[in-house]
Amino acid sequence: MRLQKTIVATFLSCLAFVAMGQQTTAPLPVSKNGFVVIAHRGSHLVKPENTLAAIEEAIKAGVDYVEIDLRTTKDGHLVLCHDETVDRTTNGKGLVQDLTWEEVSKLAVVSKDGKEYRIPEFREALKICRGRINIYLDFKEADVAETYHQIEAEGMEKQVVVYLNKVEQYTAWRKNVPAIPLMASLPESVRTREDLTMLLDKMQLAVLDNVKDTAMLTVARENGINVWLDVQGQDENPAKWSEAMRKGIQGVQTDHPEALVKYLEQNNLRNGATVSKVRPQVKAIPTYRTLLDVPYSLASSENVMDVYFPQIYDSAKVILYIHGGGWTSGDKGEFPKTLIEELVGKRKYILVSMNYRLIKDGKNRFPAQMEDVTNAIKFLNGAAKKYHFNENEFALMGGSAGGHMAMLYAYGYDVNKQIKTVIDLWGPTDLTDKSVRIPDSDADRISTNLLGDANAQAKISFDASPYYRVTKESAVPTIFFHGEADPLVHVSQAEKMYKKLLSLKIPTQYEVYPGEKHGIGGAVRLDVYTKTIAWIEKYFPAK
Repeated sequence: MRLQKTIVATFLSCLAFVAMGQQTTAPLPVSKNGFVVIAHRGSHLVKPENTLAAIEEAIKAGVDYVEIDLRTTKDGHLVLCHDETVDRTTNGKGLVQDLTWEEVSKLAVVSKDGKEYRIPEFREALKICRGRINIYLDFKEADVAETYHQIEAEGMEKQVVVYLNKVEQYTAWRKNVPAIPLMASLPESVRTREDLTMLLDKMQLAVLDNVKDTAMLTVARENGINVWLDVQGQDENPAKWSEAMRKGIQGVQTDHPEALVKYLEQNNLRNGATVSKVRPQVKAIPTYRTLLDVPYSLASSENVMDVYFPQIYDSAKVILYIHGGGWTSGDKGEFPKTLIEELVGKRKYILVSMNYRLIKDGKNRFPAQMEDVTNAIKFLNGAAKKYHFNENEFALMGGSAGGHMAMLYAYGYDVNKQIKTVIDLWGPTDLTDKSVRIPDSDADRISTNLLGDANAQAKISFDASPYYRVTKESAVPTIFFHGEADPLVHVSQAEKMYKKLLSLKIPTQYEVYPGEKHGIGGAVRLDVYTKTIAWIEKYFPAK
């Protein structure tokens, strides 16, 4: 009881300092030119890449940004190096992360002019760039806090844009340094206007670098996102520059900075009327408030939740979302902002998206996940009276592993009968199914990792299967969404659960999408959202 009071007190203190608006994208560094030119790894065809000399050449060429690559030595020094190893660019051998700064500093960088060059520290690059040129920081492998500490120490906070190579880097930068502009490439999964819109709902980016499709470029422009294309390469020439500019982009990265600047100036393309400008997106007045990383249990640092609640509400109902990731990965931040706006902003629900303990090194296996859902709901119960929301009714919603957890909790663990409906997004329902748990398949490997037992007919396999936990008394109205071509969670998992609920005479709905795999692509995402909202309004009405 004391533990629960401590957690609720933490929640209350968070509410006292909640920000009333959503975070906005940090502005890009100021550039004196309308069309941005970025020198790839410095002017590296004149001087060796990622050296101070290459940066100086880029400054001399009159470009707007120098692109440099950041890595970390064995003893924590931030250095400029594109490759994982020093083999190609120096007279040494080995991974940067396995070498000390003393070892790296003694290496000679390979050069064509016979002069001596070395790998510089990041802080050295910051010093020579300050007030002279902006930095396009290709963030390979480094600590976010230390990187920003050095940026701040050199007074370069407003002269750096960070290029991200991993999703995890986005989370780390946004959490630790929300005021720095971020840049990324489009994931391969983003193929349509709808996909890009969803990505920009989730990620606050200032620049994208590989958007070439006209429709996608329009979406970027509408969202106030700059597009800088890579034109560098052996075939780089004026024709390639012209082709890129015709797309209405705002900048390019080049291997020939001096030649490109000259070309742009001669053709009045650097600041002329043809330059396509992007106006910063004007954010609408937020219709909901946000609390991030609220702890709901002190048992683990992973036991945190994000809470979205309307500006004005009373006795609001709570929808609890559980993320996917095979019980080993994933994050609460995956819930789409489009649905948050619809459910919280417009329909006045409170939405909670929770993290839970992930399986790692054989720890946190089933039933740890059910313990975490139980603690999350207990925590919400403890805060309900103080903040006037409904503690007696919850809707559970989950994707993949999260869908499995939502069904399992509702059908097998909800002793107080608080769960009124479940929205399942391609979650597994029967972990005993031999036709699905084929030896050496992904489904079998992931299920075995969850249960700690490879025997599909073991008791724990039945205990962890929503299909075998549901009864006439424990069942609640449930809607299923599933891709017919799902290679990980076979569509039969949703179908058999749907048929069982029908046999129990429980309200249910089954939406299957031909050709869709694990997860739902942009083409049908709107249909999923629309039917989810309709289901919630029918079986879990706001009032």
